[in-house]
Amino acid sequence: MEHAVPQKSIEQSENLQATKGVRNLWEWIQDLVHRLGRKPKIGLALGAGATWGVAHVGVLSAFKELNIPISYLSGCSAGSFVGALYAGGVEGKELEAYGMKYGWRDSGRLNYVPKMGLATNDRMASYLEERIGDPEFKDLRLPFYVVATNLTTGQMKVFKDGPVIPAVRASCAMPGIFAPVAIDGEMYCDGGLLDMVPCNILREAGADMVIGVELRRSIGKRPVNIFEVISRAFDIAVSGQLSFDKQAADLMIRPNVDDLNEFAFNRNHILIERGKQATLDELKQWHKLHTAFPEVQTEPAS
Repeated sequence: MEHAVPQKSIEQSENLQATKGVRNLWEWIQDLVHRLGRKPKIGLALGAGATWGVAHVGVLSAFKELNIPISYLSGCSAGSFVGALYAGGVEGKELEAYGMKYGWRDSGRLNYVPKMGLATNDRMASYLEERIGDPEFKDLRLPFYVVATNLTTGQMKVFKDGPVIPAVRASCAMPGIFAPVAIDGEMYCDGGLLDMVPCNILREAGADMVIGVELRRSIGKRPVNIFEVISRAFDIAVSGQLSFDKQAADLMIRPNVDDLNEFAFNRNHILIERGKQATLDELKQWHKLHTAFPEVQTEPAS
């Protein structure tokens, strides 16, 4: 599905923001619960962020710790990789153990002749297959959406049918670093070019409340190598659409990554802990809601 955000979704997001502007998050959630007659279906959008994506492991662990059910899940780039593990049935301590050990050798390998990228991320396929098999989207335990960029049309592609792993590889194919991935005759690269934190997809899928996870430096830093040059170019290119992602989310979780290298897997334990702590801090009010309305059950996603 080639995807363009409809005007209706933009208007809905603006209306939601206006509604939340007159009350705090706790009051807004209370009002939402009473209007729905049930706990809201939660949509979680895991954003792009290269090796910072390990922080998503901590985010998902916090959701489990707080016993907050996720009804819809979307992922971009690194977020799609961690999201695939979770949607494929890996969670809790098992997911944390994988996150602690994950490294560049699990991601890809250098191309001897770098025609379309310095490396290929084909090793991601083997890594995922060993842990979740080779599922199609319909086999996953919850609706999962992966975004990538079509290099021919320039449009965003939302993968929600067919094999999961090629879609994840496409979403993670950062231009200049990883070669594009061919799917059904089309070439795809990193979804972060068009949707860093894919929130609107979840709203359209049926989520009542959308929570995004943004992995991005809040301060400037002079790039010192090719990887940081590419990353900085990404930041500049996507700054406008990221503000739209923020409008579409009811809550944005932002783990602190300012002091960590975006292209090094030597701080995985710190990233997991920061992802978990940022989530726990943001979701204290939701935990309050969970205990305040124990009789209201979350409906499964259709």
